[in-house]
Amino acid sequence: MQINKLYRQGVNAIIVDKDSNFLLVQKNTWQDNILTIPGGGKENDETPEENLFRELAEEIGAEKKDLIILGISSHNIEYDYSIELSSKINGGEYRGQSYKQFVVRFIGDKDKLIFTPKEFRNHKWVKAQELHKYLVLPNQYKTHKQAINEILPGIIQ
Repeated sequence: MQINKLYRQGVNAIIVDKDSNFLLVQKNTWQDNILTIPGGGKENDETPEENLFRELAEEIGAEKKDLIILGISSHNIEYDYSIELSSKINGGEYRGQSYKQFVVRFIGDKDKLIFTPKEFRNHKWVKAQELHKYLVLPNQYKTHKQAINEILPGIIQ
């Protein structure tokens, strides 16, 4: 029964540069106008911060020295998998995902980032006012906007 299963824990990284541009990535299987933010599930006994830095190293080649955690939002992203997906993802162990949202400042050289080709086919740095154009999955923009406004008040009107 799905309701008795736990949520897979993980993190999302809302990454903003010094010019207030946000990093969005496009998964290989997604349509051109649908993007998301980097992140992923927790491994073993990782702390949320360890999970964050591991995922960003794996997914975009970011080094810890190039990242400053600005805050962790009180607005987690939490959702249930569909019944069909529930049995296929992570061996059917979880009912869905619950991800902490970190807001992180990138202070490194963008040209040194390496986006994992097995996972992503594109990336964009966009202004806060453009996020709604790309975060189009159900509740995606709303949830990320809450986190951004909590940690960086006033950046999105």
